Amino acid sequence: MLKSFWIGAGAGCTFVAVELLGRFVAGVPTLPELIQDRLVLLLPGPVFSFVLDRLLFLGKPSLFVGLLLLQVVLGGLIGLAVARWGNPLPTSLLLWLLTGLVVLPLAGTGVFAGSLGVAIVTLAAFGLYATALASYGETAPARPEPAAGQPSAAPAASPEGLAVSPSRRLVIGSTISVVASLIFGRAVIGNLPSVPPSPSEAANSGGAANAATPVPAEVAVTSPESFYVVSKNIVDPVVDVNSWHLSVEGMVSQPLNLSYADIQTFPVQEAYRTLECISNEVGGDLMSNGMFTGVRLADVLQKAGVQSGATTLNFTAVDGYSEFMDLSKALDPTTLLVYKLDGQPLPAKHGAPLRVLGVGTYGMKNPKWLTKISVAKTAEAGFWESQGWDPGAIVQTMSRIDLPHDGDAVRGNAATVQGVAFAGARGIQKVEVSADGGSSWQTAELEKELGPNTWTLWKFGWAPVKAGRYTLVVRATDGAGQLQTNRQTDTFPTGATGYHQISVQVES
Repeated sequence: MLKSFWIGAGAGCTFVAVELLGRFVAGVPTLPELIQDRLVLLLPGPVFSFVLDRLLFLGKPSLFVGLLLLQVVLGGLIGLAVARWGNPLPTSLLLWLLTGLVVLPLAGTGVFAGSLGVAIVTLAAFGLYATALASYGETAPARPEPAAGQPSAAPAASPEGLAVSPSRRLVIGSTISVVASLIFGRAVIGNLPSVPPSPSEAANSGGAANAATPVPAEVAVTSPESFYVVSKNIVDPVVDVNSWHLSVEGMVSQPLNLSYADIQTFPVQEAYRTLECISNEVGGDLMSNGMFTGVRLADVLQKAGVQSGATTLNFTAVDGYSEFMDLSKALDPTTLLVYKLDGQPLPAKHGAPLRVLGVGTYGMKNPKWLTKISVAKTAEAGFWESQGWDPGAIVQTMSRIDLPHDGDAVRGNAATVQGVAFAGARGIQKVEVSADGGSSWQTAELEKELGPNTWTLWKFGWAPVKAGRYTLVVRATDGAGQLQTNRQTDTFPTGATGYHQISVQVES
């Protein structure tokens, strides 16, 4: 039985290799990609938040690899079934039919769900799986033993079921399939993203903190390469800007179908903005600041002519992501549709060719790869709201110590403590630092913000009185005079709260 499983698993590697080849060559998504949205939505919000917090940027590649391996395991189980019933072709065709009739309709809301490309690649994968299964191990049922006194029958074409020693074909075929899967899988996933460095980490490459390390002005802006990336997809879409269009429909007097060139005919707007993920933990790095270029959403809506009675906008993205925005916020001149980041065309992973950019809310409210705006009377629950995340997603006041790092050794009797603070559209009025675990507080110096909706860089000249272990804590007060809460909460469902603190050793 174990041998039959390994023969099926070897054939399963062939299935995976064909899937990944179709994804790499033709852009046809794999079955794991088509079902991952549904899997994410089936997870309770706190569970998903826990996984995201722990795996960070490795979450999606880990899920992708895990689902691919699950397919190999299922291939092994089919091998066991074929060992019992023989003939792998009808079994594979039945599985393909069930996949087409059951799995795909349940799986996807994305642009590829139920597409002809998916059907062709899936059929090819199952066909080659069946061929490999038949090739790797003999599948004909065992011949009955001859009756007593009768001559022995000719040697059976195959032993019982698939219970044969793995053949050289299995070893060679499985090895080729595994190598191909690794090559194509790596190409599909791309370069595994890493946690972007905090501003001070970008300017200082580790070691002990010193007394004169000011935050350079340029680190107030995150480079596009280091800008944080979070999305619901295993593999993010790459949209052809030449064929892309933005549809504006619903309660409008003149429905629009705008090309990329059409978008650029609207008055150009530029603004520095800070984006933060709602899954950013206290002291976390899921936030970045950049210069965005685009157009006012209000200008687009004015051209379409919003009808009386409309109250909301429902957004749809190329990858099936959905989100909503109150009409009053959409008409605010600070709400943009952006197509550039730091003067360059918006990178694909950041939503090219067009994404929404509002103010005061977490990144989940700013859809990437925008393809449709529907003006309506009622809001449709967005992708993450459907999982229990806060529909408003208003940014919580946060502050973070970037230098020194937790566990650093600080030498001498003078050091600079520095970091960032952010409160969305409310701005930052004051930042305070404590060197005694929060018993007493001193006011930090604030750098001038690059804009009204950006983070604030701060620094504090600290003079420790003696050597020893210190706990540094930071807190901020927003522009409305509201002190940041010290209540420690998880990211789910409204964003993390609490004071960031680190421990440092002062050396004489």
